[in-house]
Amino acid sequence: MRLIAHFWFGILVAIASSVAYAEYPEKGIRLVVPFAPGGSATTSARLFADELSKELNQKIYIENKGGASGAIGASFVANANPDGYTLLYSSAGMMTVNPALFGEKLSYKVSQLTPISLTSTFASVLFTDKDFPAKDLNELLSYAKANPGTVTFGSAGPGSSGHLWGELLKNRANIDIQHVPYKGTAPALIDVIGGRITFVVDAAVAGQEQLKAGNLRALAVTSGKRINTLPDTPTFAELGLKGFEPLSWYGVFAPAGTPAEVIEKLNAAVKTVAESSKYKDGLQTLGMDAASSTSGELGERIASDSKLWTTVIKTADIVVQ
Repeated sequence: MRLIAHFWFGILVAIASSVAYAEYPEKGIRLVVPFAPGGSATTSARLFADELSKELNQKIYIENKGGASGAIGASFVANANPDGYTLLYSSAGMMTVNPALFGEKLSYKVSQLTPISLTSTFASVLFTDKDFPAKDLNELLSYAKANPGTVTFGSAGPGSSGHLWGELLKNRANIDIQHVPYKGTAPALIDVIGGRITFVVDAAVAGQEQLKAGNLRALAVTSGKRINTLPDTPTFAELGLKGFEPLSWYGVFAPAGTPAEVIEKLNAAVKTVAESSKYKDGLQTLGMDAASSTSGELGERIASDSKLWTTVIKTADIVVQ
C-alpha cells in the first residue's frame, strides 16, 4: 500500500508541476547583463528584452552587474533560484575563455548555467592603418615574416578577444608579432590610426566610423562567410588561413536545475524573437546578426569554442591577474 501511495503521490506532483509551468511566466523576468551599462552588450540585450517581453507578455527587467570579466553577474545568476525568473545574458568569452584564463579562481562554473539559446552572433575584423604598406592580409603576413618582431597588435588587455585572435593569427600563420595591451579597444584603434601599432582585431562596429572616414582599412573578417556590412572584405579562410570561423556571440542562460518546461518555453520564445524584423534591424546597426539555437546546440558550440581558446591560451602562455 505504501508503494502505491508513493506512486500516486509522484504522479500528482508531476501533474501539479506541469500545470504550474504551463502558466510560466506569471511575473516579470530579470535579465542580468554582466557588463557595465552603455556598451554593445547592454544595447543588444535591451533590443532582445523588448522583443522577448512582447513574446512572453511579461516585463523583462535589465539588470547590469558588471565586473571581473563578467564573473560577478554570472555568479549571481548561477546561484539564483532556478525558477526561470532570473536569466543571464552572456558573451561567448564568459563561457569559453574565462574558465581557461582563471581556472579555479573563477567564481562560477559553466556547469552551473543551463544554455537556453543563442541570441546574436557577430564577426571580428582585422583593422590596419590606411597608410600601412600592406594592402591585404597576405601582404601583412609577408611583411611580418620579413620583419620579425616589428609588427604589433593591440587589444583591450590580456585574455581579451582581440588578444586571442592576434595570438591565433601568430600561431596559424607562423609569424613573430608582438601584443600591446590597452585599457579598452578604443585607445588601441586610435593608436592604429596614428601608426603606433600595426593592427587590431575587433568587432566590425568598433571601427565602422573610422573605416567610413577612410582612416582604417579592413583586411579580413573572422567568419565562415563575408559579412553584410563589409561585403568586399574577404574571410581569413578565403585567404588561406583556416580556424578563424568561430563567431563571437551572445546567448541567454538559466541557473542549472531550471525545469525543462521553462527552458523549452524560453527557447521557443527566443526563436520567435530571432525572426523578428525589428530585432534583426536593430542588431544590424550594431554589426550583429540575430540568432537562435537549441539548448543542446549552444552547449556543443561552447564545447567546441572552449577547446580552441584553451589551446590558444596555453600555447601563448596567457596569464591574467
